[in-house]
Amino acid sequence: MTHTQVEQETAPENNPAQITLLKIREWGACADGRDWFRDKFPQGGTYGEVMTGLYADKRYSDARWLANRAFDVKNINSDFIESDVRSIISAVEGIEVDDGAQAGFSGNYARVGFSGYGAQAGFSGNGARAAFSGNGAQAGFSGNGAQAGFSGDDAQAGFSGYGAQAGFSGDDARAGFSGYGARAAFSGNGARAAFSGNGARAAFSGNGAQAGFSGDDAQAGFSGYGAQAGFSGDDARAGFSGDDARAGFSGYGARAAFSGYGARAECTGENATIVFSGLNCSVSLGKGGAATLTWHDGTRNRFVHLYEGEDGIEAGTLYTIKDGKVVKV
Repeated sequence: MTHTQVEQETAPENNPAQITLLKIREWGACADGRDWFRDKFPQGGTYGEVMTGLYADKRYSDARWLANRAFDVKNINSDFIESDVRSIISAVEGIEVDDGAQAGFSGNYARVGFSGYGAQAGFSGNGARAAFSGNGAQAGFSGNGAQAGFSGDDAQAGFSGYGAQAGFSGDDARAGFSGYGARAAFSGNGARAAFSGNGARAAFSGNGAQAGFSGDDAQAGFSGYGAQAGFSGDDARAGFSGDDARAGFSGYGARAAFSGYGARAECTGENATIVFSGLNCSVSLGKGGAATLTWHDGTRNRFVHLYEGEDGIEAGTLYTIKDGKVVKV
């Protein structure tokens, strides 16, 4: 880095997709990683740009480290998701094939790119990477560490390995993950995702997303409207910024925040904590659960707190706020 370059120490406010030297220092980046970042991005860069640079320089462990630090519910917005999608797609050295192509890969570290429609691909090896820019793509990964990026519509993907990463920028994508530690980002509408492994992370910026998590420690962020999510594992975390979201939690210690209108959450697990900043919301709690609902008194928004077992609040009963009072739905 020359003396004329100025390092960007601080990220723009409310821009989680922006990565700076100060931010990675706070996250505990190693000296070698900081040196690489300082040389490549003296003024900072977006998450996608940095991930693309790490992939290009074959710094795969650093890329996984950055993803683990940056991919957090509080960081999730449409800019971050789109940046993640672009980085995964650009990680692949793509080759063009004819429409309707079919391919199968059984080796490790395979790389493939599809620009045609209706492509189908199956990977049984570890470390596979695939990018699809056409519509109607289908992909199945049984190996570990798979990475897949889909920019077309109607994509379908299944991952049974460990640590899979997937980015979808098209509409109506469907994805199923049975491995551990999967990451998924969807910027299109109507996406559907199911996770049966532990530690899954998912972000949706499109409308009408549907997600189901049966593993522990799942994290999910939805910025679109009409999202639906179900969590059966413990310690799930979810953030919804769109309207009319619906969520069901059957595990222990779930945490969820809803900022949209008309959200609904049903918790059968114990000690769940639910916060609604939007209006016309409803909630049911399990044993030891607590929730905050918002209503408008004609002048300003006000909060009402619900605690299972207190003031007549019963587990398994759906409540909302009418004229400042808690009522059963």
